[in-house]
Amino acid sequence: YSEDLRIDKNILIQHAESYRKIRNTFRFMLGNLKDNFEKQDFEKINLAEFDELEKHILHKLFVISNSVSENLKSYNFHKLYKELLSFCTLDLSSFYFDIRKDVLYCDGKNSAKRKNSITLLNIILDCLIKWYAPVLSFTTEEISDLIKKGKKGSIHEENFPVIPSHWKNDTVSQKWETLINLRQKVNIAIEEKRSNKIIGSSLEAEVEITLPDNHHKLLQNMDAQELFITSKVIKKLQKNSEIISVKVKKANGTKCIRCWKIVQEIKDKKCKRCSLIN
Repeated sequence: YSEDLRIDKNILIQHAESYRKIRNTFRFMLGNLKDNFEKQDFEKINLAEFDELEKHILHKLFVISNSVSENLKSYNFHKLYKELLSFCTLDLSSFYFDIRKDVLYCDGKNSAKRKNSITLLNIILDCLIKWYAPVLSFTTEEISDLIKKGKKGSIHEENFPVIPSHWKNDTVSQKWETLINLRQKVNIAIEEKRSNKIIGSSLEAEVEITLPDNHHKLLQNMDAQELFITSKVIKKLQKNSEIISVKVKKANGTKCIRCWKIVQEIKDKKCKRCSLIN
């Protein structure tokens, strides 16, 4: 309705790849929820119980919700699709899911951090199937049928989610955008070592990162190993300079057979955390 439709094999291949990424996003959430979706009351979510990473994703949901409303009102479905795809691939698959895999797979079932992550997965799933319903009508209907477990009703009869305004948190979002940029610099350094066959996965890496004062303060109270998905991170302060430098080498220690982190203390081939979990 805006211009002539362009289509060829390359365009179809690109769309097929995008659809695969979207399906993988849903598959990750359904797999970790064990297809046991629990609808959350958004207004009753206690933000004080969440880590900043979860708050950052909730802020993203708030921003996307406003964008979804605007794009639907203006019939700008292509922009809506691109923003949702970017959220799935960049914010979720290559960032939030990547960081939280360790918690979801290796923490105890009663871990507060794991429970909060599961709660957020329920929230994200609820939002995405409704936002994608006008675009991927059959896929969202299949997912809806799966999580409803035999209950009648179509996803296309549902209302769009109303995201609470207090989920908006520009301060946390700006902080995490800076941390994401740091993470990208570390990832580049890790990939260089991987390409040279010095390390395999990022969990085999020990990272030494030298930071200017403002970035050093930002990272000081963070679990940097979790953020960079490495076994060890050494944070150094570089005064009177804005240069960020990253050095990567193979971590010394023994690989935990459960979480795959390289640690100094090992018990029955497991790290301290994993040895306490059945």
